[in-house]
Amino acid sequence: MAHLADAIAFVRVSQRSLHYLEIAFEEESFLRKGLAALDAVYTEIDFASIALYKQGRD
Repeated sequence: MAHLADAIAFVRVSQRSLHYLEIAFEEESFLRKGLAALDAVYTEIDFASIALYKQGRD
């Protein structure tokens, strides 16, 4: 999970950099959509790992 979190952070910094340049609107939009997708996957994996952990304790 840490590697995925690091990857998301790198992409988020890149998106913010493009935002401040104010010239790469389409690229920033794609990065924003990609970040939303990565965040959703991260959350799914997180919830699944919690559920597996709880199953193992029962």
